[in-house]
Amino acid sequence: MIRRRPLRLAWLAALGWIITLQPSHACTLWGAAGNAVEGGGVLITKNRDWIPDHRQQLNIVRPKDGYASVVLAAIGGAEPGAKAGVNEKGLVIVTATVNQVPTAERKRIDQKKGLMSHLLARCASVEDVLKQIELFRRPVFYLVGDRRQIAVIEVAPDGSRSITRTDSGTLHHTNHYCAIDPPDLQRKPGASSTKRSARIEELLKNPGRPYTVDDFIRFSEDKTAGADNSIWRTGSAPQKTRTLATWLVSIPSSGSPRLYLKTADPGEAERRCRLAVDDALRITDRDSIPLDSDLCKGPAINLGSGSN
Repeated sequence: MIRRRPLRLAWLAALGWIITLQPSHACTLWGAAGNAVEGGGVLITKNRDWIPDHRQQLNIVRPKDGYASVVLAAIGGAEPGAKAGVNEKGLVIVTATVNQVPTAERKRIDQKKGLMSHLLARCASVEDVLKQIELFRRPVFYLVGDRRQIAVIEVAPDGSRSITRTDSGTLHHTNHYCAIDPPDLQRKPGASSTKRSARIEELLKNPGRPYTVDDFIRFSEDKTAGADNSIWRTGSAPQKTRTLATWLVSIPSSGSPRLYLKTADPGEAERRCRLAVDDALRITDRDSIPLDSDLCKGPAINLGSGSN
């Protein structure tokens, strides 16, 4: 027994290291702007991956002092709250988890409560968001977009930040650091994050023409890397992380942004909602939008175009 103990300790240490490398909750973010979008404007997409422990709801948020917005919210589960949003000015904000930083460590870092809601209420553009960059303290990845540009923001555990933006081209992100290399990270990039990043990068290369909403919907449904590593993840076991929603917003240079939302709540059939954000914000008698409502049947537009 004494001779076996070092081997046993080494095995436990190795097991602990393996656990730190395992992918946790995740998302895939990507966007296009300017000449990369058919008709101009911006496209922003988030495939939302999480454990299936809750349902999702499309909410209308009307702050007393600020811009109104349409928000995808998680109801119940371990991490309820806003997960993606677009406001009346055409600003879109989506986020992704930093899987290289343990959950407990991320939560220990103090940050303004409800930061996404605050930004949607107070900011009309990417520039407005970047003017409040000091509020970004907790390790999270952000993709933000307005009528003319998109930006990826990486936030490190030490508070350092990286901003990458474009007004003519594409950006994408998954769940590991790309632009900055924070010190003392205990986890390497997970296999799912790196494979999804490589796949969305491949899909965004050399389109031969500007991207359309239909292109981004097709990307969002890509399953080439299997149940746990694809852009649309089905999960290799019932309680494993999987894709619960696609949030896709087309932001024209003028006029109403348009939302495409696909949800896959646990125990329910997939649902799709297409709506003009301005139409949603005209609603005054309720604070949520049922995904089977007439409003979700979509405005009379060609969804193959990122314009209008």
